[in-house]
Amino acid sequence: MKLGLLLKGASEKLKAAGIPSPSIDAEVLISHFLDIESYKLKTEPEMEIDDSAAAAVDAAVERRVNFEPVAYITGEKEFYSIDFTVTPGVLIPRPETELLVDMAIYWAGYSGSLLDLCTGSGAVAIAVKKNRADLDVSASDISQEALDVAIENSEKILGKGKIEFRKGNLFEPYEGETFDVIASNPPYVNPDERENLQRDLLFEPQNALYCANNGKAVIEEIISNAGKYLSEEGVLLLEIGHDQKDFVIGKGRECGFEVSVLNDYAGLPRIATLRKGKQQ
Repeated sequence: MKLGLLLKGASEKLKAAGIPSPSIDAEVLISHFLDIESYKLKTEPEMEIDDSAAAAVDAAVERRVNFEPVAYITGEKEFYSIDFTVTPGVLIPRPETELLVDMAIYWAGYSGSLLDLCTGSGAVAIAVKKNRADLDVSASDISQEALDVAIENSEKILGKGKIEFRKGNLFEPYEGETFDVIASNPPYVNPDERENLQRDLLFEPQNALYCANNGKAVIEEIISNAGKYLSEEGVLLLEIGHDQKDFVIGKGRECGFEVSVLNDYAGLPRIATLRKGKQQ
């Protein structure tokens, strides 16, 4: 089969299934499973593809037809211009979370310390450390499966021992320790919204997406307890839901933080900055 026909067939099949971006997804899958540069999909449509390679692409397209995320099919996802390994045991890193990395890099002083809670694939912690080698970075997650992926990513991207990973629920593994910056992309989606969201999300770890109290429970717990784990004038950075701005501002001020919220590129409230006041 020729490459051009393979691409055309895959795109049409994904489009017929209702996949939102059929052409892009087809290109990503074909490039990955044929191990060719994406530009060749357009410049070399007459390239002959052997039957076994075409069958591998067809199997991948069939998985996507069932709305399995492309990142899980390929086993990788780019985040902050870094290629991360991802598995169904970790949340797929998203572009809006890059703002959390930006803010962590901005707020962390030279040779400071940073803790990444709910690290998942390790994307935030690793992206920060890669860009700020001076920082002492720690990360934790409640899931051992997620930590295994995070450690794999960290060793592949940074080398061994560059980030300390611990297993536990939120601050549990860090009793008595303090950090200059605490960053987290916690679960914050209201479980009642599950049926209204895109089908792809059904493949992602549900405890990394949804939590109680209309998606506010984990954020509330982090804000309530962060003060004693922050150094003097430390900063807590949280990715939040688009409808949680008022809640986070109110809860943050109640706990003695100076609070501001940064919009993402879609204009939606996304990253909350909670600065520790001297009264804490």
